[in-house]
Amino acid sequence: MRTLNEYFAALSEVIDRHGGAINQFQGDAMLVTFNTVTTDADHAASAVKTALGIQRVTEQRLFRGDIRLRTRCGVNTGKIVSGAIGTTDRLLYTVHGDEVNIAARLEQLNKEYGSYVLVTEQTAQAAGSDFTFDVVGEVTVRGRAAPTCVMTVKAE
Repeated sequence: MRTLNEYFAALSEVIDRHGGAINQFQGDAMLVTFNTVTTDADHAASAVKTALGIQRVTEQRLFRGDIRLRTRCGVNTGKIVSGAIGTTDRLLYTVHGDEVNIAARLEQLNKEYGSYVLVTEQTAQAAGSDFTFDVVGEVTVRGRAAPTCVMTVKAE
């Protein structure tokens, strides 16, 4: 638990710096959104900067003195539903939608591509020209009929 808390604290600094909102901690993963809790016209760029910043932290830092932890990030841009869900005595702020599911699947696809950050073409287009993206292929993500263009992003 101490290792995970140290890890989450380090990544939270990067997320906060770029205006992200941590919606959930899920085991050793986090669900992070942009442009939900606070308005961010450049939310796609903020998300990409966060993913790259997380990579820098995990490349340079050992946790608890000698533990290297790497983080896979999946970044997607699109319309989602956000808000409180649950019962009258137990509410949780969360996000739902196809676009959230795509981001989660991209995170897992990093294993297949040997990468740490994958983004969709929508994100690359919305993020602007400050980044260099390389197409790695098209994948048909479970639950979708049309293929999704998947890209990596080079560090700034």
